[in-house]
Amino acid sequence: MNANRDIIVLCAGGHARVVLDILRRCGQTVSAITDKNSSLHGTKFDDVPIIGDDSLLLERDPKSVFLVNGLGNAPAVGNSSLLARREVFEKFSTKGFEFIQIGSPDSFVSKRTKLGPGCHVITGAIINPGCSVGVNAIINTGAQLDHDCTIGDHSHIAPGAVLSGSVTIGTECHVGAGAVIVQGIRVGDGAVVGAGAVVIGDVPPGVTVVGNPAKPKDGGP
Repeated sequence: MNANRDIIVLCAGGHARVVLDILRRCGQTVSAITDKNSSLHGTKFDDVPIIGDDSLLLERDPKSVFLVNGLGNAPAVGNSSLLARREVFEKFSTKGFEFIQIGSPDSFVSKRTKLGPGCHVITGAIINPGCSVGVNAIINTGAQLDHDCTIGDHSHIAPGAVLSGSVTIGTECHVGAGAVIVQGIRVGDGAVVGAGAVVIGDVPPGVTVVGNPAKPKDGGP
């Protein structure tokens, strides 16, 4: 990482607090945070100054900074926060800004794994050989990906979720905390797997499944 670039985190929230801690444990210094909440401007978040909203970044040379997407995911209100996370990533990526990967030093990531730009691998996560993690995706605390899993762009694998081998997760999906997805399952784009669900069949795009065994939340087939 180029030491001459500032590291700026977008959004002062819970996920930002986690990535700040990981960056510090990796010996990195975060220069500033941006947030749309104007009441936070001029204050500090975990000892890092909140300098204003994201528009300030557009005044910077994209090659002078590294960005970190601090937005998390709140599936209780649908995938709106995943959409917001994607929109932030695309807004700045198309203008030449670079989002750095976050990798906790106490996670395990096989050398035979592909990680996309801006993805986050959080404390205690395990990613085994043959996996591919898309851009801007989150593999959260203690999540486990067995061999040959594919995680689509902008998706979130929540804390403690377990994916057996050869599971495919589409784009902008949320796999809830403690969910289990058995071998070879496909989860379509924009789908949500509820916390604690046990998925033994493919999940169509845009569908929310819950329970053990997991079924569509609306009672469909």
